[in-house]
Amino acid sequence: MQIAQAGAVAAALAFQFNGTFAWLANAVINPIAFLPLTLIGVEMAIERIASGRRGGAFWITIGLAAALYAGFPEVAYLDGLLILAWTLVRMMALPPAQRVRFLLRVSLAGVAALLLAAPILVAFFDYLPLGFAGDHQGDGYASAHLPATVLIATLIPYIFGGIFQDGTLMGFWGAVGGYAGITLIMLALCGIVGQRYRGLRIMLALWVFTTVSLSYGLPGASILTSIIPGLKLAAFYRYLPPSWEFSLCVLAALALNDIARADVQKRLRYAYAVTLILICAGFVITHGAGIRPHGRYVLWAVIFAALVLVALAIILLRRRPSSNRVALALSIVLACESAMYFAAPVMSNPSRGTVDLGGIRFLQANLGMQRFVTLGPLAPNYGSYFGIASINHNDLPIPRLWTDFVARKLDANADPIGFTGLVRKDPAGPSSQDSLLKNLPNYLAIGVRYVLAPVNAPLPEETKARGIKEVAADTNMRIYDLGNPRPYFDAPACSLEAATRGELRANCAQRATLTRLELYMPGWHAFINGQEAAINQVDEIFQQIDLPAGSSRVQFVFRPPHIEWAFVAFAIGLLMMLGELAVSVRSKRSAMRA
Repeated sequence: MQIAQAGAVAAALAFQFNGTFAWLANAVINPIAFLPLTLIGVEMAIERIASGRRGGAFWITIGLAAALYAGFPEVAYLDGLLILAWTLVRMMALPPAQRVRFLLRVSLAGVAALLLAAPILVAFFDYLPLGFAGDHQGDGYASAHLPATVLIATLIPYIFGGIFQDGTLMGFWGAVGGYAGITLIMLALCGIVGQRYRGLRIMLALWVFTTVSLSYGLPGASILTSIIPGLKLAAFYRYLPPSWEFSLCVLAALALNDIARADVQKRLRYAYAVTLILICAGFVITHGAGIRPHGRYVLWAVIFAALVLVALAIILLRRRPSSNRVALALSIVLACESAMYFAAPVMSNPSRGTVDLGGIRFLQANLGMQRFVTLGPLAPNYGSYFGIASINHNDLPIPRLWTDFVARKLDANADPIGFTGLVRKDPAGPSSQDSLLKNLPNYLAIGVRYVLAPVNAPLPEETKARGIKEVAADTNMRIYDLGNPRPYFDAPACSLEAATRGELRANCAQRATLTRLELYMPGWHAFINGQEAAINQVDEIFQQIDLPAGSSRVQFVFRPPHIEWAFVAFAIGLLMMLGELAVSVRSKRSAMRA
């Protein structure tokens, strides 16, 4: 595909500053960059096939494999559907005799990508049956979507204020996955019409209409969740936006290319009028639902949107303008609007503050191989960040063995996805503090030594009688010592010297059993003096091995089941990719010599 430089740069900037990057800063965004990379590979393969040259599919392999290694399968899969649609539509632009060759080349590149990604795919699919996946099972998200009453935010992103600023719209901010913007929508509408790449334009327009309809629950769209495999297992309304944002950017680039090559002023004005109608319809729907955005942030959002509309009107209503100047002016407006929306969340962050890590430093110095539980001050998963072991979690999938244990033995009122110390299944039920004190022996039995409580919600004084005492505090938390937790490694009648959680030396007067407070799971292997030993499941969730009398060097290693075959597949995929690269380089050199 050949697009005028200004339009290509502006559309690329619009995607660089897209709504998903601006609003979702977690693992969701990791695979997004590999969508355009893979499509570059598709276009290179088309160009090579059309010119009778070999190779060109190297970047397809790199893009698809990298998207899978990026670690968020839902986005990789949904983006993959767009890649499939793009590939099939672009294939039809080739003469019939070349289509089979193109399809074969792309398919081999896809197979190589899957083989390269085999280690992470095998590990994931081995683990998935053991995990609690929340709504990512059964009919899961079949009927889930954002309400159509908030569609206006795709055009004016901050019409509802800053992220999580309005407490009445927490559900919206917790589920939305991105936005577009006024200029991008207008240019995309203009880009739908055009003769060059006609099939691609229609496909992209249909993709945007279908995916936005799915995301916002427009009538009839939900039937696709029962037709497209796996769709109802993903929160598609949140993870589809990168694909429709990219589609809008490509349509916008095509529109800017058309403007630079021909006089399409009338088409632009129609697109502007339709955009105005969409904005007005969005306001009417939102107002009809009783949603009344308010506040300074909203006011500035409306003023900025009005300025964008005025700027577009001035560009479009000038008499006999130069096509190149119109394309350049619209490119500038598109890039500036996208950048401003992207910067808004960053600019609203605190400009200064003091980070108090006193409690963290205490835990790093004193926790050792024991664990802590938080009642709120330290969010789950930060234990890994700081190198301190926590029993809390907020993620999916989570081992079902663990979530069931939490519900039975630790906190029956904890949310199975977010065992955070704050989220409760029943807000009127027992608090996390109540559950802790009720099930204190069970917490000690899994190696919990410290409890982190909010500064303004300390444990009650009567807990001192149970051996619980405050040992440290900072501006964020109070830290309590539970007393005498079970050790991470335990073997009666043995002397144990642990180097890490996976390696220790044991000296036993007689045969003994070693209990390790690590979650039992297929894939763990134990070695005693270099010889593999069987691991048994004990105390519902932990590991136990038999130790011989005398001195032993014990190691625990985790290898996902079948990972050896995955490495073989990786090697084959690597050879296929390198072979494709060699063919591409040789073909390019031959073309240059010719």
